[in-house]
Amino acid sequence: MAVSATGHDVAGLFAPVARAFKNDRVTELARSLATLAAGGAFDDPAFYAAPGSHGYSRRLVWRDPFARFVVIGMTWGPGQQSSLHDHGGLWGAEIVVEGTLCETSFRLVDRDHRGRHRFLRERAVLRERGSVGTLIPPLEYHDVCNTAAQTARSIHVYGGDLARCTRFVEEGDGWWLAQPAALQYDA
Repeated sequence: MAVSATGHDVAGLFAPVARAFKNDRVTELARSLATLAAGGAFDDPAFYAAPGSHGYSRRLVWRDPFARFVVIGMTWGPGQQSSLHDHGGLWGAEIVVEGTLCETSFRLVDRDHRGRHRFLRERAVLRERGSVGTLIPPLEYHDVCNTAAQTARSIHVYGGDLARCTRFVEEGDGWWLAQPAALQYDA
């Protein structure tokens, strides 16, 4: 049994998430996250690293023993953001646990032989405590930003170990250059 620093039975805590993955239902996963968050399940400070000076921080909270999913706690200092990125083809969901995050979704509309991609910004959504977003490939492109003056925390669940993704750097004229990225945990 895995136990967090404050004594939670982490395996038991994530049993509803495991059921959602077993049933292959992202909508069930979103409901499970909302229910767990409403009960304070993600308020454990052991789930989050301190905000990094380099950008948002990532902490592995739980890796399913059957390799079906991972749970990651992210901490976002004021003004910290992710670049536009994908999720390596993995589906999942995220929930804001503390603070406010702005998530902007993008739709891939073209790519060229030089590794450049053209995206359309679709919408920006302010997500506050308890707000859940889902990602289902190929609709997995987004960026996330903490636009508030206080730290934000979020829990992310992905359908596998998200160790690699693709980040995109805007080149102008609507084109973005793809850059493979290895993801690491900060604590």
